[in-house]
Amino acid sequence: MPKSKPTQVIVHRIELQEKERDMLEAYVGGSVVKNVTGPVIIAAGVGSAAYIGYKTAKAVAGWTEDIMDDLGELADGVMEPVLGKKEYEDKETGKTYKNPFAGIPVVGSLFGAGINIGIATNPFK
Repeated sequence: MPKSKPTQVIVHRIELQEKERDMLEAYVGGSVVKNVTGPVIIAAGVGSAAYIGYKTAKAVAGWTEDIMDDLGELADGVMEPVLGKKEYEDKETGKTYKNPFAGIPVVGSLFGAGINIGIATNPFK
């Protein structure tokens, strides 16, 4: 048997007093902080672990220099967008800047790009 259409609409409304609103705002604020800080702390931990691992491997084995030396001229031209260069030179002042991340895929080239941007936009020339 089909249902009949409703003849009236009843609206239920829940109102909070000032104390309940304050408690709800504190709960929502805490939830937001928890949801944001978790991924940030994880990303910072992974980044720190990668950096410590890199510095340890570089100090113990000097592995980034070996990668760049083994590649030779290939690292200067074709592989620079992937690995970066060991040193970047400011043509105007003649200063050279070392890339501490040279040889690490992507990170070396990004750090090298930052060095190039710093050289190009240096206001103290």
